[in-house]
Amino acid sequence: MIKFNTPLRVVYTFGLSLILSQPVAAQSALNFARTTVNERFNTGFAVTNPTPNYADVQFTFYGFDGNPVSSGLVNPVRYRIAPKGQISMPATEIFAASKVEGWVQATSPTSGLMGSYVSGDFAFKVEASDASTALTSQVIPIIREDQINKTELLVVNPSTGNSNVTITFFSARGDEVGTVTRSIPPRGALSLRPSTVVSSAAGGSFSARISASVPVAAVAAIERNDSLMLAVGQAVDQPASVRVAPHFISGNGFDPILILTNPTASPIVVTVTLFGETGGAVHPSLSGPSSKDFLVLANGSVMVDTRNITGLLFVPSVNGWLRIDSPNVALDGLLILDGGRDITATPLQTSALDRMIYSQLPQMDALVSRLVLVNTSPVQAGLDISLVKQDGTTAAQTAISIPARTKFSRLIRDVLPQVTDQDGGYILIRSSVALYGIEMLGETSSQSLASVSLLRAFDSFATNPILPAPAITNVEPGPDVRTGMTMRVDVAGPLGDAVFLLGDQVVPATRLAWPGTVTFFLDIPAIEPGLVNLRLRADGMELAPVLLHVLTPDNLPSQMIYGQAFYQKIDVTDAGLDLNHPVMVPIRNARVEVVDRSAQSVVAVSETDGRGEFRVPVPLEPDLTIRVVSRLRPADLRVADNTNGNALYGISLDVDAREPLGKLVLVDNSRLSGAFNILEMLQRANDTIRLADTKIVPPAFGIFWSTRNTPRSGNVREGLVGTTHFNFVNNTAFVLGDRTVDSDEFDDSVIAHEYAHMLAARFSRDDSPGHSHGIGDMLDPRVAWSEGWANFFSGAVRNDAIYRDSMGLNGVNVLRYDLEDNIPPGDKPGYWSEASVQSLLWDLYDGHVDPGDNVQYPLSLIWSAFVDLKNERFVYFPYFLDHFLARNPAASDALRIMAQLRSIDFQPNVRPSVTNPFPRPINVGDVITGEVDSLTSKRTNLVQSSHFMSFTTSGGAASIRLDIVGLGPADNPNANDLDLFLMDANGGPLDRSDRGLNGESELISLRIPAGTYVIEVRSYYTKAETGDLVFNSGRYRLSVVVQ
Repeated sequence: MIKFNTPLRVVYTFGLSLILSQPVAAQSALNFARTTVNERFNTGFAVTNPTPNYADVQFTFYGFDGNPVSSGLVNPVRYRIAPKGQISMPATEIFAASKVEGWVQATSPTSGLMGSYVSGDFAFKVEASDASTALTSQVIPIIREDQINKTELLVVNPSTGNSNVTITFFSARGDEVGTVTRSIPPRGALSLRPSTVVSSAAGGSFSARISASVPVAAVAAIERNDSLMLAVGQAVDQPASVRVAPHFISGNGFDPILILTNPTASPIVVTVTLFGETGGAVHPSLSGPSSKDFLVLANGSVMVDTRNITGLLFVPSVNGWLRIDSPNVALDGLLILDGGRDITATPLQTSALDRMIYSQLPQMDALVSRLVLVNTSPVQAGLDISLVKQDGTTAAQTAISIPARTKFSRLIRDVLPQVTDQDGGYILIRSSVALYGIEMLGETSSQSLASVSLLRAFDSFATNPILPAPAITNVEPGPDVRTGMTMRVDVAGPLGDAVFLLGDQVVPATRLAWPGTVTFFLDIPAIEPGLVNLRLRADGMELAPVLLHVLTPDNLPSQMIYGQAFYQKIDVTDAGLDLNHPVMVPIRNARVEVVDRSAQSVVAVSETDGRGEFRVPVPLEPDLTIRVVSRLRPADLRVADNTNGNALYGISLDVDAREPLGKLVLVDNSRLSGAFNILEMLQRANDTIRLADTKIVPPAFGIFWSTRNTPRSGNVREGLVGTTHFNFVNNTAFVLGDRTVDSDEFDDSVIAHEYAHMLAARFSRDDSPGHSHGIGDMLDPRVAWSEGWANFFSGAVRNDAIYRDSMGLNGVNVLRYDLEDNIPPGDKPGYWSEASVQSLLWDLYDGHVDPGDNVQYPLSLIWSAFVDLKNERFVYFPYFLDHFLARNPAASDALRIMAQLRSIDFQPNVRPSVTNPFPRPINVGDVITGEVDSLTSKRTNLVQSSHFMSFTTSGGAASIRLDIVGLGPADNPNANDLDLFLMDANGGPLDRSDRGLNGESELISLRIPAGTYVIEVRSYYTKAETGDLVFNSGRYRLSVVVQ
């Protein structure tokens, strides 16, 4: 592939892409059209990842002019969401912002992400909405402009081109009362007060029709005293005959209003029916559900309240739902739940769902979440409800039923009490009957404050099972500890072997068992003051930690400071390193140090979390430096400068802690960010293998990188590191950094690829002889497997099938290929092709359907077969297929089809499973002919560079003879020297014969015990005088005799 553990690096012209193109379009683009951050207002975002893979999400805060806001915040910024997990954060934390106005777009190469947001002061003025869909034609059903209601109409252009927008306002009668045309720049937004356009004859309420040359997202923000309501643009081309408003409440201060807007040129008659909670009448004086017909004029609107529907002279107390019947035409609308101080708008729903996600779980005590579901069917609905944490694990599950034609409305904490212990997350509902539903956010004493529509979950989505696991339930005397103190730790749940770790120290523990609980007593060892996680590793799994505060010996006064750390990421596109569009990334799980500059000592330590946030106690001293360094706190994984005494990299900020400090933001936007990107990529690789095996303990590594590291071999202290490579023998790695020639600190593909080789050597087996390789090579099958595996694993870590390696001055050249290419141009498919290996592995793993690939397997199954290879020798691709099939017999046909598509004649359940196995089996007494050639290619690792044969014998005196019978493909009598090697079944050398010259025979004679042996006929050798390789070519005849 690209990098390998030799000084040699070869790039083939057919694999080199110097492509100048636009970046690949995002597969998920979520538009949050109204984002305000100031002293009073904030906006919270929730993005849910329902896929089985990690997803990167980039948040960009755009100003109304279309440019990313650059002052006072970290922007753009990229976060990672766990498989089946969620990120839920306020804008103040995502962007480390304090005051900004505009809109936010969240983009990801992962498709299927879902988003919603909550905006307001989170006390009185709060509203929520799904991410806004960009449309070329849409209607906002309600705009209010009067003495107490003020509307801001926001139209966002999320595309890369200008959008010409026409906004036409219509009265309830369908009369045009104002129009305006504007051009919105790419990524720009229009903020419009309708009162500046609409005539006074329109009255206080009207609708808006928005037409655009390029799709835009629109929302009306309607403010009234201390309340906020968002009305999102709705499509005008989606006909339906039934619409439902699942949450209709009136009385007790609530007076709901149904808004129906007709976007067509013809009047529409609709029937509105109001049902009670159990599907019947809403008041004892009524005989059944209340129905009434209404006429909606062309381009007009109607406003309907409870009395209009029921015909009652008073507002009854109702907890029910609405059904709106009409011809199968386009009709827009929403239901306004108006509680005086509280007001929210809920869009009408045209289809019921049996799989749904509720994405907003409030993280504040003042807000609660209410689950509202309506079963309009004639049969009872059975529901499975799961609470999923932000890390994708399932915290709790329950089952309920909803009778036919009944509404269910209950606080989520009453359905799943465990929600009160969670910091965000979401709810997944799977129902036996399709339901209508909505999530209501409100104060504990309020029925309604904000509403969020349910999000459709794809049919195959299922939460992870709840695994029985122990948990630390109590620590005594509390979280404040000192060196030498004895601590009691109570653990509940099933518990086998247990190891406690404090930071990176293993802490001995005395174990006592009680009914239902196990108690441990730990003596706190000598450890640096600050914050540290007490971790429990039980039965190979690491459990949720408990944060401890290690006090100073002198117990001096201190203050707790909070901060967030980011590094500057440079992406690699098809055009090379994208130096003009850096993005900020949080520094995860890194050691935080507080340094007393006067004493030149570390006085406290802590670590960042998965979002780069940290807190650390600091003494009340004036000369302190807060420093985040390029190593993990709990593990010996670090990135150091091999040209500077192996010093760690760091970003720092000087503070005076005698005064209260606000939230600190540490940002590195220099070349040194490369060290933190390497650290991040290794963490991502470790996260990936933990998906495959939750009990695995990734290896600790020292990685050395410098901007002076160049692709020449020599003294590594001077940066002469040869190439990017990992060494599993001494647990070190070197990464190139010389940007005038080749730098790899931001080549994520390369870093993950090289780490994959280390994993193969440590957890599986790698017999590859290495050296250069590329698409189109017919490689030694051991090389093809090794490189194909590494390419696949790199793609899995990055969740990206595209491999890119930048090189040249400032990384302007790119080596690029796509794991989705089953047979790339110029490739010679077979098990000797790394493209065949990597593409088949990727087809097993990814969800993309292409010819011969309609399956998807979890990484755990692929990893298990990969680990099984540790017991094989001369490892090549068919061995992996054999082990995968042994663990997954049902995959037989799929494997056979995919392998044969790549010219691998794989026959499941046959041994050997290919017709041309490696090494080639021969019988004692056979005479074999063939030809080998390294002279033509000047390569030692091609399938024709050497031939390997195996034989099995009962033992005896062996005679193995190699006769040269021709010059071979190179046709050079001066390069016709072939050599003979004998190995045991493990590849260990037993004997060799390399004394013959050009055209001369070779002979190995020795006694061998019973067993299997491997013969190599080799066409190259290393010249002893110079160390140079000498290449040869020849036809041969091989005979094996054992007596």
